[in-house]
Amino acid sequence: MNILKVKPLNKKIEVPEGRDLYTVLKENDIFIKSTCGGCASCTHCIITVLEGSENINEMSFEEKQILGNTFHITQERLSCQTKISGEVTIDVSNHGHEAKPKPKLRKKTEVDSIRQERYEKRKERPKKLGGGKKPKPFKFRTEGEE
Repeated sequence: MNILKVKPLNKKIEVPEGRDLYTVLKENDIFIKSTCGGCASCTHCIITVLEGSENINEMSFEEKQILGNTFHITQERLSCQTKISGEVTIDVSNHGHEAKPKPKLRKKTEVDSIRQERYEKRKERPKKLGGGKKPKPFKFRTEGEE
Protein backbone atom coordinates (compact mmCIF):
# COMPACT_ATOMS: atom_id res chain seq x y z
CA MET A 1 0.00 0.00 0.00
CA ASN A 2 1.19 3.52 -0.76
CA ILE A 3 1.52 6.02 2.10
CA LEU A 4 0.73 9.71 1.68
CA LYS A 5 1.77 12.17 4.39
CA VAL A 6 -0.15 15.45 4.31
CA LYS A 7 1.48 18.54 5.82
CA PRO A 8 0.56 20.82 7.73
CA LEU A 9 -2.33 18.57 8.85
CA ASN A 10 0.05 15.77 9.91
CA LYS A 11 -2.19 13.04 8.45
CA LYS A 12 -1.11 9.71 7.00
CA ILE A 13 -3.33 8.22 4.31
CA GLU A 14 -3.11 4.84 2.62
CA VAL A 15 -3.58 5.34 -1.12
CA PRO A 16 -4.76 2.49 -3.39
CA GLU A 17 -2.70 1.87 -6.53
CA GLY A 18 -3.72 4.02 -9.53
CA ARG A 19 -5.81 6.63 -7.64
CA ASP A 20 -5.14 10.33 -8.15
CA LEU A 21 -4.39 12.43 -5.07
CA TYR A 22 -7.28 14.87 -5.63
CA THR A 23 -9.86 12.10 -5.25
CA VAL A 24 -8.07 10.49 -2.30
CA LEU A 25 -7.77 13.80 -0.43
CA LYS A 26 -11.46 14.62 -1.02
CA GLU A 27 -12.49 11.18 0.26
CA ASN A 28 -10.47 11.79 3.44
CA ASP A 29 -12.18 15.17 4.08
CA ILE A 30 -9.18 17.30 3.12
CA PHE A 31 -10.24 20.43 1.27
CA ILE A 32 -8.56 20.98 -2.11
CA LYS A 33 -9.53 23.98 -4.24
CA SER A 34 -10.74 23.11 -7.73
CA THR A 35 -13.11 24.61 -10.25
CA CYS A 36 -12.79 21.89 -12.90
CA GLY A 37 -13.48 18.95 -10.58
CA GLY A 38 -10.23 17.14 -11.37
CA CYS A 39 -10.04 17.49 -15.16
CA ALA A 40 -6.64 19.27 -15.31
CA SER A 41 -7.92 22.57 -16.64
CA CYS A 42 -7.95 25.05 -13.73
CA THR A 43 -4.58 24.86 -11.84
CA HIS A 44 -6.33 25.42 -8.47
CA CYS A 45 -5.51 21.96 -7.10
CA ILE A 46 -1.74 22.55 -7.03
CA ILE A 47 0.14 20.72 -4.27
CA THR A 48 3.81 20.86 -3.35
CA VAL A 49 5.78 17.62 -3.16
CA LEU A 50 8.09 17.80 -0.15
CA GLU A 51 9.55 14.28 -0.12
CA GLY A 52 9.34 11.21 -2.34
CA SER A 53 9.24 12.87 -5.75
CA GLU A 54 10.75 9.66 -7.19
CA ASN A 55 7.55 7.82 -6.13
CA ILE A 56 5.14 9.89 -8.25
CA ASN A 57 4.12 9.40 -11.87
CA GLU A 58 5.44 11.41 -14.81
CA MET A 59 3.60 14.60 -15.76
CA SER A 60 0.73 14.08 -18.20
CA PHE A 61 0.45 16.08 -21.41
CA GLU A 62 -2.37 18.24 -19.99
CA GLU A 63 -0.38 18.98 -16.84
CA LYS A 64 2.70 20.00 -18.85
CA GLN A 65 0.59 22.38 -20.92
CA ILE A 66 -0.83 24.04 -17.79
CA LEU A 67 2.19 24.11 -15.47
CA GLY A 68 5.03 23.85 -17.93
CA ASN A 69 8.07 21.68 -17.25
CA THR A 70 9.02 23.43 -13.99
CA PHE A 71 8.37 20.60 -11.52
CA HIS A 72 12.09 20.16 -10.87
CA ILE A 73 12.30 23.80 -9.72
CA THR A 74 9.01 24.41 -7.92
CA GLN A 75 8.12 20.83 -6.89
CA GLU A 76 4.45 21.68 -7.67
CA ARG A 77 2.03 19.26 -9.31
CA LEU A 78 -1.70 19.13 -10.00
CA SER A 79 -3.24 16.80 -7.43
CA CYS A 80 -5.80 15.59 -9.98
CA GLN A 81 -3.01 14.25 -12.22
CA THR A 82 -0.62 12.94 -9.55
CA LYS A 83 -0.53 9.24 -8.67
CA ILE A 84 1.89 7.73 -6.17
CA SER A 85 3.68 4.42 -5.75
CA GLY A 86 5.49 4.44 -2.43
CA GLU A 87 5.86 6.96 0.37
CA VAL A 88 5.27 10.62 -0.52
CA THR A 89 4.96 13.79 1.61
CA ILE A 90 2.95 16.71 0.23
CA ASP A 91 2.08 20.22 1.40
CA VAL A 92 -1.51 21.49 1.06
CA SER A 93 -1.12 24.72 3.04
CA ASN A 94 -2.11 26.93 0.08
CA HIS A 95 -5.63 25.46 0.17
CA GLY A 96 -6.69 27.30 3.34
CA HIS A 97 -6.81 24.67 6.06
CA GLU A 98 -6.66 27.11 8.94
CA ALA A 99 -9.76 27.12 11.11
CA LYS A 100 -12.34 29.58 9.86
CA PRO A 101 -14.82 31.06 12.33
CA LYS A 102 -18.42 30.08 11.77
CA PRO A 103 -20.69 32.91 10.67
CA LYS A 104 -22.69 34.49 13.46
CA LEU A 105 -26.39 33.80 13.14
CA ARG A 106 -28.76 36.61 14.01
CA LYS A 107 -31.44 36.06 16.56
CA LYS A 108 -35.06 36.62 15.63
CA THR A 109 -35.24 39.69 17.88
CA GLU A 110 -32.32 41.27 16.01
CA VAL A 111 -33.99 40.57 12.66
CA ASP A 112 -37.27 42.05 13.88
CA SER A 113 -35.54 45.21 15.13
CA ILE A 114 -33.76 45.64 11.79
CA ARG A 115 -37.06 45.26 9.93
CA GLN A 116 -38.70 47.82 12.23
CA GLU A 117 -35.88 50.33 11.60
CA ARG A 118 -36.22 49.91 7.84
CA TYR A 119 -40.00 50.35 8.08
CA GLU A 120 -39.55 53.61 10.04
CA LYS A 121 -37.09 54.96 7.47
CA ARG A 122 -39.50 54.08 4.66
CA LYS A 123 -42.29 56.01 6.38
CA GLU A 124 -40.09 59.15 6.59
CA ARG A 125 -39.51 59.28 2.82
CA PRO A 126 -41.75 61.67 0.88
CA LYS A 127 -44.42 60.06 -1.25
CA LYS A 128 -44.01 60.19 -4.98
CA LEU A 129 -46.54 62.39 -6.72
CA GLY A 130 -46.81 60.64 -10.03
CA GLY A 131 -45.64 61.75 -13.42
CA GLY A 132 -46.96 65.32 -13.54
CA LYS A 133 -48.70 65.76 -16.90
CA LYS A 134 -51.55 63.60 -18.05
CA PRO A 135 -50.98 61.86 -21.35
CA LYS A 136 -52.73 63.34 -24.39
CA PRO A 137 -55.65 61.30 -25.72
CA PHE A 138 -55.26 59.53 -29.05
CA LYS A 139 -56.70 61.24 -32.08
CA PHE A 140 -58.44 59.02 -34.53
CA ARG A 141 -58.76 60.00 -38.15
CA THR A 142 -62.01 59.59 -39.84
CA GLU A 143 -62.52 59.27 -43.53
CA GLY A 144 -62.33 62.60 -45.13
CA GLU A 145 -59.81 64.14 -42.75
CA GLU A 146 -56.23 64.52 -43.79
